[in-house]
Amino acid sequence: MVFQTFLDDSGHEANRLMVSAGFCANREVWRAFEVDWKVALARHQLAYFKSSECNHVSGEFRKLRKGKYAQDDEKAEARMIRKDFLDVVARHDGIVGVAVALEMEPYERLAALPGAKDVLPQDPYKAALSSVMFETVKRVRSRDRNCMVNFTHDDGDEENLSACYRGFREMNSKTAKHLAGFGFFSDKLIVGLQAADLIANHTGYIVSKSPDVREGLLEMQENIAFLALWDEPYIQAVLKHGLRKNGEPIPLGLS
Repeated sequence: MVFQTFLDDSGHEANRLMVSAGFCANREVWRAFEVDWKVALARHQLAYFKSSECNHVSGEFRKLRKGKYAQDDEKAEARMIRKDFLDVVARHDGIVGVAVALEMEPYERLAALPGAKDVLPQDPYKAALSSVMFETVKRVRSRDRNCMVNFTHDDGDEENLSACYRGFREMNSKTAKHLAGFGFFSDKLIVGLQAADLIANHTGYIVSKSPDVREGLLEMQENIAFLALWDEPYIQAVLKHGLRKNGEPIPLGLS
């Protein structure tokens, strides 16, 4: 069976986070999901859903404003509309979410160490995206050993992300047997990409909070199968494992 995964990125500059996340399901589940999502769009007279526009009451949500600046009651109304889309996700338990957030400061510092370039991609998003693709296929294979997984990413930076996909295939021969392709489309046209935007934005919000409150704030819990944070200890562990595998010395401070 072929499974379709929709992916999006989310950068959170204030917290120096990079996120890759998305939802995966078989095509029958996506067809039913698309109907429900479009009903919600029509109910709220939206051409598409985008988290940043919802959060700032701009773009498709600009109509909620009575003045130049969004007021608290207008922001609350936008959040209530967002809740409708969260409910759509919750009604389709066949949709599986995978998300990876990466802390930029330690990643950039560790990626600059000797030998690291052969372990950690210089572009942090490539590391997050590769992790999401690996974890997605891993979870789909637990359901269907003969599955194929196709990925569609929100458009933009297509050359760089296509190169990341090709490199991922080359480096992961076992996983590559289950990869059906990697393409791009506009999130304004594809509802699966709008859902990917929802989980990517929420992941950035969750991991920006202190660990003791994250679980209480997490939404879409029934759908999210994997959510990971690449913090400094984890990035160090990845780097040390890769250096040992390549026969490279471990730099001082990592051993």
